[in-house]
Amino acid sequence: MKQIVIILILLPLGLMAQKENSGVAPGASVAYAEEVGINLRFHYFPNHQVCFGIETNIFPQSGERFSNNQEITLNGHYIFPFSEHWGVYPIGGIGWKKHEEESGFRALTGLGLHGTFEHVQPYVEYIYGSGFQSEGILLVGTFITIQFGKHGE
Repeated sequence: MKQIVIILILLPLGLMAQKENSGVAPGASVAYAEEVGINLRFHYFPNHQVCFGIETNIFPQSGERFSNNQEITLNGHYIFPFSEHWGVYPIGGIGWKKHEEESGFRALTGLGLHGTFEHVQPYVEYIYGSGFQSEGILLVGTFITIQFGKHGE
């Protein structure tokens, strides 16, 4: 079931990526929220300031090989540039989290710092999930962008 949901979300993103001056960006980061985990993401950006996509956070527990603590999120950003290479952005979205045998939805809000250097985009984000298992998550990572059309014109 989860695979079908992911395909239904990623398929429209792939189709939207055919628009000129747009692109997609797979990325990964280290996540910290009481324990260290990983964040994997796939975002679509229709222009240089708007970005939205799907992410997953996975937190291994006490050395276990497979985690019972994971989350899938949908969120969006609007980047406010403050220099040639850097911008800040608010984060808004929704997440579904599974923790041990329980699961539930939560609202996501946060703030990020984003750099743009050719096809590499480092970022730092703080996201707070309110609702089921409320907590803050600090993310540090990078995107690799794949652009379509004529960027920068």
